[in-house]
Amino acid sequence: MSDSSWIAVINPNAGGGRVAREWPLLSNMLKDRGFSFEEVFTTHRYHAVELVIYSLKRGFRNFISVGGDGTLHEIVNGIFYQKEVPVSEITLAVLPAGSANDWTRMYRIPKDYGKAIETVMEGRTVMQDVARVEYSQAGVRNARYMVNVAGVGLDANICYRCNASKDKGKSGDLAYVKAALKALVSRTSNPTKVVVDGRNFFSGKMFSIAFGIGRYSGGGMIQVPDAVADDGLVNVMVARKVSKIKFLLMFKQLFKGTIYRIREVSHTTASRVCVISRKPDRVEIDGEVVGTTPMSLEVLPGALRVVVGRDFK
Repeated sequence: MSDSSWIAVINPNAGGGRVAREWPLLSNMLKDRGFSFEEVFTTHRYHAVELVIYSLKRGFRNFISVGGDGTLHEIVNGIFYQKEVPVSEITLAVLPAGSANDWTRMYRIPKDYGKAIETVMEGRTVMQDVARVEYSQAGVRNARYMVNVAGVGLDANICYRCNASKDKGKSGDLAYVKAALKALVSRTSNPTKVVVDGRNFFSGKMFSIAFGIGRYSGGGMIQVPDAVADDGLVNVMVARKVSKIKFLLMFKQLFKGTIYRIREVSHTTASRVCVISRKPDRVEIDGEVVGTTPMSLEVLPGALRVVVGRDFK
């Protein structure tokens, strides 16, 4: 098999089932441009992890994620879970077809299929950081790999409710707003300690935390506006206890990139982070709710080669 062979990992349920309807068109567009690839389809949650590991054993080193941020998250974890093929030999591209597509937003990858395909074929790549995140799941320590944004508290509760809506076939901006409002109403601040690179950064009642290698999450929210994907650091945002009315009033700042102006928000950068809370709090990684605190995070600098848009700087 040629080192230039690509395999497309397709999630037909992404985008509320849009991928299942549009993949035949997208596949023909790739073939019409002379792009050589094989295709595999996911049939259940975490199937992409299995497909990636199997494809690597078959000799593939170049992957295209066809879906949303959840599909991308699974593919990345398949790449890092396996230990037979050095990750430095692997390249990952994305054709954005999900509900949010926050990772591709950061890298200026066009939503238009034709232009996105051109981006893949141009093959401009960067080495981006990846974070290894440990968390608790049913009393057992587990680990996942993160390429975009992770969160604890309100952030994770919003993801939990938003994913529940997706499972019912409801997606889009309105579904996200409803999920956010429901999560806000039920959220109570949790006494929490945040340690960054061995020093105490925060201790008090925590409302929400975000960790960013990427900049965007939740369909365009900017919780970590100064995150840089290849600086070897994760950007940390902690929102301490705040009234729910005030949070509603400042909600739009999450989409304007001005969250650091809020008095209740603290931020820093780190290569290692540890979060301990009095009560177990939900943890999300790249939009996937995976478990609860306590959690820890370690940045793996320049760990993954990814295809980026021509306008990305």
